This record gives sequence, C-alpha cells and structure tokens, in this order.
Amino acid sequence: MHRRHKYDIIIILAVVSLAFSLFLAISKALNIAVPCDITQGCEIVLNSKYAEIGGLPLSHLGVVFSSVVIILGLLANHYLVYRKILSWVLGLASLGALVFIGLQFLVLKSVCQYCLVVDLLTILMFIWDMNIERKEGF
Repeated sequence: MHRRHKYDIIIILAVVSLAFSLFLAISKALNIAVPCDITQGCEIVLNSKYAEIGGLPLSHLGVVFSSVVIILGLLANHYLVYRKILSWVLGLASLGALVFIGLQFLVLKSVCQYCLVVDLLTILMFIWDMNIERKEGF
C-alpha cells in the first residue's frame, strides 16, 4: 500500500461503522423498530438502560465517533500527530466496545446485531492501527 494511504482501511471500516450507527440513530429518532433477523435481541439492547449515556443514545455517539475516526484517518495519512491521536481514540473506543459487548452477552443476555457489528469494527480498526504502528515503530 502506498505510504500515504496506510490509514485508508481504517477510514473504510469507519465509513461502514458510520452507516450502521446512522441507521440506528435515525431509527431511534423516528422511533422505528429495527429488524433483527439474526440475533433477535435488538429491541432489548436498544431499549435497555445501557443504550444511553447521560441521556444521549449510544447510536448518536457512534455517529460522532465514526465521523471523528474518518477525519483523523484522513489526517493520519499525512501528519504524525494525528496518527497518535487516532491510536488513542481507537484504543479507548475499543475498551468501550469490549464493555458494550460484555453487557450484551453477560448482563442483558441479548445481542443487537447492528451494535455488535459497530463494536467489532471498532476493535478491528484498533487492531489494524496497532499493526500499522508496530510496523512504523511509533
């Protein structure tokens, strides 16, 4: 991969994450039940007390997070300082994603397929970023 485009995979994964987060945010805003064909637990997860932080739906935070990662990824292709910021953002978000996955499986005992995809994409972006950083020696 060309040196200037090392973060493009993270950007692509963040765009996919943004699409899922937007879908959930719009569904929440319009009060529309999301189809949950694979896991059958979306409504339980999306209507639980864990679906909001300070009254703000996690799907809205997902939209903000994905947008920030896209911007940081674009900047990280060219500037070292943004690579470090991106690494920190993805690291902290991955910890949050692990907590949310744990809450779904262990506390709620229900899984939202869309939430799970966003969480797994977040962890995958972090792993990919760590692979880039390890190769670069930062």
